[in-house]
Amino acid sequence: MDQDRMMDEQLQKKVADLTARNDETGDGKLDAADLKAQLNRLEAQLELQDQQNRRIMRNQRLRMMMSVAITLVLLVALGAFWYYSHTAYTQVMDATSHVNELAATLQASLDSVDPEALDSMMQDLPQITEQLKRIDVDALNTVLDKLPALMNDLSQIQSRLDSLGAWFGNLGAMFQS
Repeated sequence: MDQDRMMDEQLQKKVADLTARNDETGDGKLDAADLKAQLNRLEAQLELQDQQNRRIMRNQRLRMMMSVAITLVLLVALGAFWYYSHTAYTQVMDATSHVNELAATLQASLDSVDPEALDSMMQDLPQITEQLKRIDVDALNTVLDKLPALMNDLSQIQSRLDSLGAWFGNLGAMFQS
């Protein structure tokens, strides 16, 4: 029985401690006013916690949207970098291909030239260079600018001579008949 009594005393002591801590009004007993005060405090705590939870959720959504936006920007930048690097790579490969073709053509041309003829051309190269240095570039450009008109005039003269030749041919044919 001693044990039962000790357990009862411990239980009463715990209830008294709980009652003392739950005494909101300070009157030494647990009543409806204490429970109402505790309820109001709990509601205030819950409201505060709700506001904090809403702020946390808003911040989490904002962080998530910013992460998505940054990821999209990085993906677009990566895509642009890939596109331009691919374009540059293609252009470099095309240029390399053209250079290789030119080198092959030049090598084929050099292979087809007689070594003695090539040597002769190389001996004449300084003389040709000197002659080219003496050319008046402005005069050459003027001549080249007027060349199409001159060719047109020559074409017209040729057509007139052809028509005149045909007329004299017809005239000669008339006198022979």
